[in-house]
Amino acid sequence: MLWFLVAVAMVASAFSSCSPRKNNAATRKYQAFITRYNIYFNGDTHYKETLKEMEESYADDYSDLLYIHPAEAHSNPKAPQPKGNFDRSIEKAQKAIQLRSIKKKPRKQPGKQSSPAYREWMKREEYNPFLHNAWMMMGRSQYLNGDFLGSASTFYYISRHFSWLPKTVVEARLWEARSYLAMDWLFEAETIINRIKPDTELTTKSSRELYYTARAELMIKEQQWDEAAAMLRKALKYVSKPQKVRLNFLLGQVLSRAGRKEEAYKAFQAAGSSSAATYRTKFNARIKQSEVFAGNDITKEVKALRRMTRYDRNKDYLDQIYYAIGNLYLSRGDTLHAIENYELAVEKSTRSGIDKALAQITLGGLYYDNRRYAKAQPCYAEALPQIPETYPGYSILKRRSDILDELAVYSQNVELQDSLLRLSAMPPDQLNKVIDNIIAQLKKKEKEEAESAAREEYMANRDKNNLTDQNNQVFTMNNGDDSWYFYNTATKNAGRTEFQRRWGNRKLEDDWRRRNKQTFNFNDFGAPATEEAEEGAEGDDMPADTVAAPDEETLKKENDPHFPEYYLKQIPRTDLEKQTANDIIQEGLYNMGVILKDKMEDFPAAEGEFQSLLTRYPDNIYRLDTYYNLYLMFMRASDTAKAERYRQLILSEFPDSKYGMALRDPDYIGSLRRMAENENRYYDQALEAYLDNNNARVHEIYAKVSNDFPLSKLMPKFMFLEALTCVTDHKPEEFKQILMLMLERYPDTDLTEYASSYLKGLAEGRKLMAGAGNMRGMLWDIRLGNDSLPVDTSAVKFELDPSQRQLLVFLYPTDVISPNALLFDVARHNFSSFVVKDFDLEQMNFGRLGLLIVKGFDNLNEVNHYLKVLNASQTLKLPPEVRPLVISEKNFDTLLQSGSSFETYFNYMRDKTYTDTQERVLPSDFFEHEPPGEVPEGFTPDQEQTDSETLPPDEEIPAPEPPAAPASKTPAPKAPKKPVPKPQKAPEPKKTPEAPKPAVPAPPTPQKPALPEYPEGSEGDDPLFE
Repeated sequence: MLWFLVAVAMVASAFSSCSPRKNNAATRKYQAFITRYNIYFNGDTHYKETLKEMEESYADDYSDLLYIHPAEAHSNPKAPQPKGNFDRSIEKAQKAIQLRSIKKKPRKQPGKQSSPAYREWMKREEYNPFLHNAWMMMGRSQYLNGDFLGSASTFYYISRHFSWLPKTVVEARLWEARSYLAMDWLFEAETIINRIKPDTELTTKSSRELYYTARAELMIKEQQWDEAAAMLRKALKYVSKPQKVRLNFLLGQVLSRAGRKEEAYKAFQAAGSSSAATYRTKFNARIKQSEVFAGNDITKEVKALRRMTRYDRNKDYLDQIYYAIGNLYLSRGDTLHAIENYELAVEKSTRSGIDKALAQITLGGLYYDNRRYAKAQPCYAEALPQIPETYPGYSILKRRSDILDELAVYSQNVELQDSLLRLSAMPPDQLNKVIDNIIAQLKKKEKEEAESAAREEYMANRDKNNLTDQNNQVFTMNNGDDSWYFYNTATKNAGRTEFQRRWGNRKLEDDWRRRNKQTFNFNDFGAPATEEAEEGAEGDDMPADTVAAPDEETLKKENDPHFPEYYLKQIPRTDLEKQTANDIIQEGLYNMGVILKDKMEDFPAAEGEFQSLLTRYPDNIYRLDTYYNLYLMFMRASDTAKAERYRQLILSEFPDSKYGMALRDPDYIGSLRRMAENENRYYDQALEAYLDNNNARVHEIYAKVSNDFPLSKLMPKFMFLEALTCVTDHKPEEFKQILMLMLERYPDTDLTEYASSYLKGLAEGRKLMAGAGNMRGMLWDIRLGNDSLPVDTSAVKFELDPSQRQLLVFLYPTDVISPNALLFDVARHNFSSFVVKDFDLEQMNFGRLGLLIVKGFDNLNEVNHYLKVLNASQTLKLPPEVRPLVISEKNFDTLLQSGSSFETYFNYMRDKTYTDTQERVLPSDFFEHEPPGEVPEGFTPDQEQTDSETLPPDEEIPAPEPPAAPASKTPAPKAPKKPVPKPQKAPEPKKTPEAPKPAVPAPPTPQKPALPEYPEGSEGDDPLFE
């Protein structure tokens, strides 16, 4: 027993002497041994197993450049993500560092102080000789987990604190560079890589692998393909088998981009022939080989690819095979066979992914080049949702797709009417044969689709009945999700794809099916009916028995594509029907040319459509506009000879047109450039003159611009401004005529809605109201609700009570003021000016009228204080277009619920404050006062009340000009019934006991009668109509 106790004591003593708190040879060896074969061993085993799984199971995206290592995919959330979690390895490394680190300095040895090596030894920060491996494992695990910033920090620490281990420092610096590369910090990575000396510092296999892969990745990101290929070849000597397959494939991609196709072919062949390659990798490597095939005879290559279509294991890859065949034909200029195979690729595709989308984009591009826009549009519309936004040239593809949505409509019209006209010219026997053939093909297609659907249903039922393993899952279109459509992601995505395939990318708005929408109808303005409308009206009055109604059987056949009557009904027979078809073709050809010229900027294609129009229809109604577009197009292309030809055609055939008059100037293009420089300046001058009530100057500028720059893009604004001057000039007929002319010439501008609304008002019998001056704003009559429902403004009741919770609303035009900038400025002002009080900000938008609402005022006193601080602020100066409005929460809710406009509220405040102000500043015998003790609710005698702005107490309120005086910017309110005597001094207002406390100190007693300066939009900005 005694011996046992002694043995236990000796073992305990030995363990205690090897504690990390001590630093001697025994403790260092012991801690290194325990670290390596206990904690580190477990973490390293997990690290190697997880790394192997990651490298072998990662599904690379072969449609793009491969990553050098799957872990780099963590930097792109849209890329396929690698499997494997290295958290356990990180935990083990952290545990080893925490428990087995030896920080204590060893005991000094006399006589060695002068030795440089000994002094370096004593400067170390870590004395566990194995612990640097735990640090390295933690950094690598962070990198493979996608924590690139964390791994960079760890490797930077290693390189700084383990300087006595040069091999470890080199590897740590290279891992740090790879971390920077994963984050696209190219400068930092390049700095580290360039400081490494490959000849002397790369002494281990791992360091050489790290160096060459890091430099290769840097060269790839900088698109230095030749240098990247050289580095990849060197890295292939040191990487693992799965990585060797990946780098060979990447090498082929890099060599292909460098134009070295023969070498790329061999690199793809090496990737596909490796025993470590998966079937998916082998298949894609073979496809890539065909893409870089450099031989003259592609027959053998095509046959090899066609053989691949026979294997069942390739049935899900048929789209890629036919796409590769199409690429081979296209590379040799055989577009006919290329289109044929691209169409097969789209048809045979079983997956709606990037592979099918690439085939559709290429096919759509060929259709576009061949001017088959109706076929190109669905290719782009269906492919675009499947392509990631990071795909090279995505923005160009999206722009072309959006324009094709519009272009295809005219293209389809032209193709359809051409076909119908050709059919109408056929003899009856030949026409019947064509129709019978169409019906036969339709029935054959329906039969094949029915057989295919029955076969798929049978296969699905068979697989379902044979399902015995519970671990096997049957995947249906909705992934087994029977939830409601809008909760089912797969079904919703399928619906979105089908919508975009049919309609393209459409904006969510009313009448979204219609491409060319007008917001007005001339019939609503009381415009005279056109001849076509009159003829249609007369036709409607014809007796019903003059046209024999078709029987039920005939109607049924005319609406069923399985009967000849369906097609015969659509073929134009009469001269009027044929003329209508030709009109549609003319419109289509012209609009296609304009779209190709202005939006696509494809001048050769645009010229082709314009020339086709001029050749087929020499006297078409678009001849003048076609000449002008061709003139501009050739001037932009610097082909002055052709441009001059069309200029002369305009001058000879249309000398009195607006283009003819403009093109008389030999320096017309110079005039256009001057127009771009001067039109904004002229408009600013006209607007300033209008606001100053200088209508004569507005007329002068309008006449000059109309004469000098008739094609100005700002002409609708000039016309609208000219029309507004007719209001104060008391010329309602000219007002109407100008707006009608503006809508006729420019039917699709941002002023269309406003012009049409005023014309509708005139047509309904409303009269123009000419104020004492021009209006400065057109926003206050915008309703805060549904414009289609009438509102009885007389039924809208407001209540003035300063003790109620208040709002400060900043009103502004959204086409002038940036909502986000205003929100930022006001929020910054609130944060810097009010430390204790918090204010909530809310934005609303009603067409051109924007609202920024400041909330948090308990009463009117707090709003007045806020405005006083705002007016004194040196940092926030509101733009002149922003108008502050003080309104109670209750009154604001009334406005919203009733759908009224601010005009309603301003009119109420105008009538209310007008009487109240007159009673305060005029002699007591001027008005018949209310009984004592009765005052308007919410009104205090000492309080200066305004309808949309609370003026600071020290600002003098200017008196308005009398009606006979020249018009001012803010017209005066209606004059009182009795003549106003000129008092020497306004009497003190009566004290009212029950009135609330004034919101701000009373302003100085005015020396003469003064009325409040009404904000623009209340008195001086009444809308046009009474």
